[in-house]
Amino acid sequence: MNQTLNIMSYTKKGFLICVFCISLHFSGFSQIAPEFNPIPTSFNVDSPYPVYALDIAYDSTDMNAQRFHLFLPDSVGSFPLVIYIHGGGYISNSPDIVLSSAERMQDIKFCLENGIAYASIGYRLINNNGPDNEGVIKCLNDAKRGLQFIRYYSEDLQIDPTKIALQGSSAGASSSYWLGVRSDMADASSENPIDRKTTRVCAVFMSGPQASLDFYKWETDVFQNFDGNGTNYTLDSMENLMGFDRASNFYGGLDSIQQILVDAALIQYRLDVDQLSHFSADDPPMFVSSQSNAQHPGQDLFHHAYHGREIQNAALSTGILEIKANIPLLNINTTDSETGIQFLVRHLNDCSITTSLNDLSSADDNISIFPNPVDDRFSLRGKSKQYHVEILDALGQVKDNLGKISSDKPVDISWLPNGIYFLRLEDKSSKQVELLKFIKM
Repeated sequence: MNQTLNIMSYTKKGFLICVFCISLHFSGFSQIAPEFNPIPTSFNVDSPYPVYALDIAYDSTDMNAQRFHLFLPDSVGSFPLVIYIHGGGYISNSPDIVLSSAERMQDIKFCLENGIAYASIGYRLINNNGPDNEGVIKCLNDAKRGLQFIRYYSEDLQIDPTKIALQGSSAGASSSYWLGVRSDMADASSENPIDRKTTRVCAVFMSGPQASLDFYKWETDVFQNFDGNGTNYTLDSMENLMGFDRASNFYGGLDSIQQILVDAALIQYRLDVDQLSHFSADDPPMFVSSQSNAQHPGQDLFHHAYHGREIQNAALSTGILEIKANIPLLNINTTDSETGIQFLVRHLNDCSITTSLNDLSSADDNISIFPNPVDDRFSLRGKSKQYHVEILDALGQVKDNLGKISSDKPVDISWLPNGIYFLRLEDKSSKQVELLKFIKM
């Protein structure tokens, strides 16, 4: 690999930043060529030849914000990846935090020494000095775009696209969590190949998250009866604490905080950003850390321990693969002394996301599973054919290779635990593949 560095130096927020020249044309979807440099000795990374590239743009709306830094264990290889999304209340900070934070530098060191790449991703912020007509959804969509961009250009970036996990702090934790619980947001009909990439990930580690980005859920769920005397922490109280302008900008502009309860567009907006309403059993394993010791919601509205508790309860009730929580105020610790970054590395080693869920061609538009949900047996309904069949779990891992299966021939899966699965059907004659989702009950 060419280790020559093309550098333009400038000062940003007190730090000297090296901007690595890349060959990137968003309209043509050409290859990208980030130029990597040896990681500074201050990171103290003990891996063969650790390298990094700074300020790789993933979109062109605001390239100052829509960029990421990438750290690799070696200059040669294809590596699993942890994507870190920074905090700052969606109004401050940048991906540069990893260049100065001792905690993030330790996470990078741990990942690289375990053969895992690390990226720090930025996003457009909510305007804090005037009105904002988009709100938090632009921050979330930027995070989604960054994930899909990395998957699309994974070969150029030396990333294994089937092994990506998310880590975030505060607002970044909520963005990671939002990506984790949303159903696959790949747009198979888009002309943009980046948009067609899956948004599913192997695991999520969140530090100081918000249980939902729907403020009304904070009143009705997170802080309901917060004092044990039947008291809820209300929308009006939240507005008084954070200020109307900030609350308004969060949803792209409001006449009053109560408007989010009656305006149809804002009700839909709240639903789109309400992670609690998007939980499903096929969501990735999660590790939630809520370290705030605040007693009253007004003492730490955004990071209160009740946010972490609500996430843990939702994950447990939904039945996701694994949920670990560390919430000292509530005497909750189910981590078994595993740290969040260790949790991610463990799951990256075991996981393999089927990145082509939305790119698979149809073997037969009429093929289906009957019945669905499935009890103990199912049949394939459609044209009389033979398929090579595999059962995948919700993370894309092969649970069983059923071999050749004929249409309409009953298949016994009584041995399979209840949950959400996929059948991968391959028509050997046409080489076409179909992926069918089913529920085992």
